[in-house]
Amino acid sequence: MHPVFQIMMIHRDHFLRLMGLLLFLCLSIPIKADKTIYLLADIHVMSPSLLDSSDNIAWQEDLATQRKMQDLSAPIFNQIIEQIITDHPDALLICGDLTKDGEPESHEYVVERLRKVEAAGIPVFVIPGNHDHDLLKEARKYANNTYTTIDSYTYAQFREAYKEFGFGDGCEVHDASLSYAAELFPGLTLIGIDTGNNTHVKKDVINWCSQKAKEARDKGNQVIAMAHHALIPHFYGQESFMVLSVIDNHEILRDSLMNAGVKVVFTGHYHVSDNTRYIDSTGREIYDICTGSPIAYPCDYRKLVFDDQFKQLKILTESITSLDGYDPFPDYAKGRLKDAFLRWATNWFKEHNVNEQVAEALSESIAEAFIIHAEGNEPANPATEEIVLLYDDILSMAPIFEGESGKITEVCLSIKSMLGDYPSEDEKENVVDDRQLTITMWGEPSAIRDRQAPVISDDAWYTLQGQCLNGQPAKPGIYIRNGQKRIIH
Repeated sequence: MHPVFQIMMIHRDHFLRLMGLLLFLCLSIPIKADKTIYLLADIHVMSPSLLDSSDNIAWQEDLATQRKMQDLSAPIFNQIIEQIITDHPDALLICGDLTKDGEPESHEYVVERLRKVEAAGIPVFVIPGNHDHDLLKEARKYANNTYTTIDSYTYAQFREAYKEFGFGDGCEVHDASLSYAAELFPGLTLIGIDTGNNTHVKKDVINWCSQKAKEARDKGNQVIAMAHHALIPHFYGQESFMVLSVIDNHEILRDSLMNAGVKVVFTGHYHVSDNTRYIDSTGREIYDICTGSPIAYPCDYRKLVFDDQFKQLKILTESITSLDGYDPFPDYAKGRLKDAFLRWATNWFKEHNVNEQVAEALSESIAEAFIIHAEGNEPANPATEEIVLLYDDILSMAPIFEGESGKITEVCLSIKSMLGDYPSEDEKENVVDDRQLTITMWGEPSAIRDRQAPVISDDAWYTLQGQCLNGQPAKPGIYIRNGQKRIIH
């Protein structure tokens, strides 16, 4: 062989060995990547074995009282499970109300399918909702045009059935509740908070959950929490419209979680995908990310995307847009929700003795308002302005019709708050995107513990970040004065 070719062959061999070494090193070094978590709420699965016929009279009567498509819970859940297995996220979270009313057969149906998800290599974590155990006592089995009441799961049965999904090995579970702490991934801890049936979180549960969050933060982990009921009211008067929809001692739990370093809490129960936040006097934020039910229009679920350091969270909203036998499915689901809200509004006004003529006029607009609310980002919806103007007019005439009750005024302010997408009357600038949101998580743990309220003089104005301003601000927004939030319009 010619000497020149011999030299080339030697260099080629060196080059191949070098490339092989580089390839080995690349394969040996772990590469951090984004983490995607799927988030569901209020799947309300009813096992098909609980119903003898879809035209069962008792079943149809019960179905007519609901605003969720309970009859489609099983096929929608099965479709979602197949989608999750195909998409293969890094984890699945479910914010409670896994079953219609805690029926053993429904729980078995759900558990069987969640095991398929875990078998595909996707860890699953759940918490109970108020429809998942025996406190509600509404579990039924339908046959021969009637129903029989059946037992629902106890707390102990729920914990045993879902031990693979947050209550077993590798998780710390609170002794007296179905709350737990679990490390989802190295660097990210989940706190599951049991809010029970009456939305009251006991002091020892609050202390335990906050302590576990603090321990995770001290370890260097980011912390997210999951609860069934709302941590923060999403609109003015929510507790009146939707009884037991907000944790009754939510301020105590909220502040305790904030102090422990929690910035994001995922919730459900309300069946609407709506994001809101609380900002304290030092500018710290905590977000309540409420996810809608897949069996109530627009049939949402969420995708949570964390960066490789868990410092930034993107919240994306997806909707079920097709279902075999229902075409176009979104129109069908929307019509079902509107009819349900018309019935609900009529009954609500009757229960509160509102003038019959006024109630009839308002029911249609309330149904429209809740549809807009369910679709999210209400201020951007072209239909919002017309309804808000209507409620401004009704509000001006309310004293003529409502007498002592004050319910018409309350309804008007609530609908305006809902459509304005702000949590309370004094926070009209505190609007959060409902469908797509990016949240920057807390920094180092010491930054949480050392964060103190700025020293505020009697006359000084501050930004939410604690920056002192030179006199009253001219720009609209939320500011701090005398330790209290102030709105500049």
